[in-house]
Amino acid sequence: MKSTKHINQEVGDTFKVLNTIEKVEVNHFFKHKVLQKLNAEKEEKKPIFAWFTPQLQLATLSIVLLLNFGTIFYAFNNSDESDSSTSDIEFFAQEYSLQSDSSSILN
Repeated sequence: MKSTKHINQEVGDTFKVLNTIEKVEVNHFFKHKVLQKLNAEKEEKKPIFAWFTPQLQLATLSIVLLLNFGTIFYAFNNSDESDSSTSDIEFFAQEYSLQSDSSSILN
């Protein structure tokens, strides 16, 4: 165990070191230079979607609309053939014995 005299001596040495610290002189324009560097870094940041220009946005929108109109046109043209699709389903069910004549729920 350290004695109290030894601890008091270490505390005194610590305070002596604090007295030897001198004031640091800083250039008057240091703050100005640091702030200019920070502002320059902020200006260099680019948005994430900078490549997604208005021309590209217009092209993407037109492609999406063209696909939508094509899908709607295809859906309405195939509505006439709905009778054949039901007969195709019935044919498939008969071919693989998926159709039953009983009206039981458990079948």
